[in-house]
Amino acid sequence: MFLTIYGVSRDKELEEVRIANDKLEKANLQISAWQEDVKALNKEMKQHLIIQNVKVKLVNGNRYKVNSVVEYNIQKSVDEEAQHLIAQDIESAYRSRDILKKQLKIKNTNSIKRFMKLKFIKFIFIQRFRLKFELKRWKKYYKKPLI
Repeated sequence: MFLTIYGVSRDKELEEVRIANDKLEKANLQISAWQEDVKALNKEMKQHLIIQNVKVKLVNGNRYKVNSVVEYNIQKSVDEEAQHLIAQDIESAYRSRDILKKQLKIKNTNSIKRFMKLKFIKFIFIQRFRLKFELKRWKKYYKKPLI
């Protein structure tokens, strides 16, 4: 009698273990499916990185003895023009870089006394848009005194 009761209880325990193993296998399959989905989404997100910050730097302000106020104003105006790039994906910002260059040259020509122009050195697109530029003299005004 004892063996019969013991055998029945062992069978119930074995059945519970089998059910638990089946649930565990299903959970592992779901986890692996989710991991594959996450990997696919990460790959897709890498392709569509978004610009989060804009950094602007004037490289050669001291070469032309431009005072810090004028240098700050030039950097600020370039930074304001480039702020629309925040929250854009890098591909579209990269495609519109030539338009941005022209736009910045036109806007800042008036603010730097008409005898300087902007020359853009680098456009770097890696979640942070970095723009390096320098001042350059117009050829016909090269003998005029500096600011």
